[in-house]
Amino acid sequence: MSMADNWPNMDKDLEERIDSLVGVLPLRRKKMFGTSAWFLDSNDLMLAGVWGDGVMVRVGQSEAGTLIASGEAEQFDPMGGRPMREYVYLDSEKISEDSDLVEWIERAAGFTSTLPAKKKKAKKKKS
Repeated sequence: MSMADNWPNMDKDLEERIDSLVGVLPLRRKKMFGTSAWFLDSNDLMLAGVWGDGVMVRVGQSEAGTLIASGEAEQFDPMGGRPMREYVYLDSEKISEDSDLVEWIERAAGFTSTLPAKKKKAKKKKS
């Protein structure tokens, strides 16, 4: 899904729906790029985010390729020509059922939990 020239407005209802469904998972929500994204507590890595009225989820490059080729998901390319290769986009139809949305979030959390923790940025010393 390319949105390079026209970034969609975030669906606030979808944001609230995800929050209500993932409450038991070790995740936290942060604002990013004018939308909301969820990060895994254990390694501080993003695993999903609201994109318009759909979601993008992190499933790994190999799985993303398989899902895109099969038509189960779309390529997530928010900047046009620079796809986020570990992520796929799921439109509102693919996540209309809560059980489907939870399954995708859990799938993304499963993959993301296998990745090393995000490195903390070193604080610059004042001179």
